Amino acid sequence: MKSALEILDEYKSDVEAELERHIPRTGEPPEFYAPIWDLLDRGGKRIRPAITFLASECVGGRKEDALGAAAAVELLHNMTLVHDDIEDKSDLRRGKPCIHVIYGVPTAINVGDSMLIKVFEIANSSKIPQDRCQTLVAQVAKRAYDITWGQQFEFSMWKRKHFTEDEVVRLLRNKTGALIALSTETGAIAGGGTDEQIKLLGDFGETIGVGFQIIDDMLNVSGDVKEYGKEIGGDIREGKKTLLTAHLLRAANSQDRKTFTRLLGKNNITKQETRKAIQLYKKYGSIDYAKTEADSYLRTALDMLSKLPASEARTNLVSISEFLVSRSF
Repeated sequence: MKSALEILDEYKSDVEAELERHIPRTGEPPEFYAPIWDLLDRGGKRIRPAITFLASECVGGRKEDALGAAAAVELLHNMTLVHDDIEDKSDLRRGKPCIHVIYGVPTAINVGDSMLIKVFEIANSSKIPQDRCQTLVAQVAKRAYDITWGQQFEFSMWKRKHFTEDEVVRLLRNKTGALIALSTETGAIAGGGTDEQIKLLGDFGETIGVGFQIIDDMLNVSGDVKEYGKEIGGDIREGKKTLLTAHLLRAANSQDRKTFTRLLGKNNITKQETRKAIQLYKKYGSIDYAKTEADSYLRTALDMLSKLPASEARTNLVSISEFLVSRSF
């Protein structure tokens, strides 16, 4: 049986070649192209396009059918990283300075906009029947809108001291969940899936996305910066509202809640204060709680997937799903 990483490697070169076919590496002005390839060349496992290819194969499609969809999804994902890093005032992305840190905020915003526009051009170039292509482009637009809505919902939560776990899950469904759902939906559309299969795979992707983001938020306070590729504890400085945060604020005594609230979102937080906040997560079992919740979302998603006919593609999608929600870094 192939490992998740072996499965991902099978699709990386295909999506990277398709991106290079649509986006020049050089041109005038160079600052327009260099930031895009700076980010894309940092690697990444190309998880979302692999999911797109596998979803297409799950409904009887071919790799070629999903090529445009996979490239569009991967470029949309990277575009969100450029803008998110500006909005979150992040310093690191994939172990290197963020695009806005290197090239400046105005260039990063403009380049991110250009990537979003290119997403639709790539999706529309898919070599599939016209009716499917129109459906695919419409779904990209819908989910891109969901992602921006989710981002604004998160902004609205930054200023709030009181929020619920249900609100956090709603946020995750409209950000990470929406993007992974788009991966599965576009794959199913490109592969000629039925409406029922497209919806089932979309629900599966959204659910996996929630579990994946819970784990990602957990690793932000418990991972290793060399493996994680982002600032450890950066979510605390940013004041990010995560499932861990909601659990801690619900479980902590009044003194610890007050201490944590003071540290959450503190721009000039020290390393010692960050360690203090992480210790509170551990004290109240918030990290273990988040892992348990992520595992629950994984089980729910795999139950959905089991409704599709058995195939190698379905088996591989299970492997990637388990990898996403079982990471140790």
